[in-house]
Amino acid sequence: MAAVRGWAGLCGAITLTAMLAACSASPDAPDPRQTTAPTATSAALGDAPSPAPTTPAPPTEVGEASFVSPSGNIGCYLDKSGARCDIIRKDWQPPPAPADCDLDWGAGLSVSRTDEARFTCAGDTVLGGKDKLAYGKSLRAGDFTCSSDRKAMRCENTESGHGFTLSTGQYNLF
Repeated sequence: MAAVRGWAGLCGAITLTAMLAACSASPDAPDPRQTTAPTATSAALGDAPSPAPTTPAPPTEVGEASFVSPSGNIGCYLDKSGARCDIIRKDWQPPPAPADCDLDWGAGLSVSRTDEARFTCAGDTVLGGKDKLAYGKSLRAGDFTCSSDRKAMRCENTESGHGFTLSTGQYNLF
């Protein structure tokens, strides 16, 4: 009886006969609720076809750019030789600093033409850019692209496939 109440709650317009037929159908039988066009009942249940995905806008080509995320928490610098982003507030810790790093360690990430993405060892910062890279937008300088998303900033060497994502909650080197 509980199963019948559940079906009735989800499909109030379906009759008891249709519910019993659906419950007694073999597992390989087609679902009797599916139609080629969504009905008012199936559309209300979320069975309507999804709209076609939108194609993201191509990145804006730049020679170099200094920018921040819309929140201002991440600042980046991008040019044809690489990409670097620094972060102010984060909920994670970088790995221990290497012995040869005598400057500030782990305040950001970078990727260059010849190296994999890595943590920065730097005495400067790329925070404080005046331009904001809006969510859903990307910039490209040569083989390097940085994209701003509500979840993270992503910068990548599109030729090598190396890059990183950076956010308050986590980082990822690839």
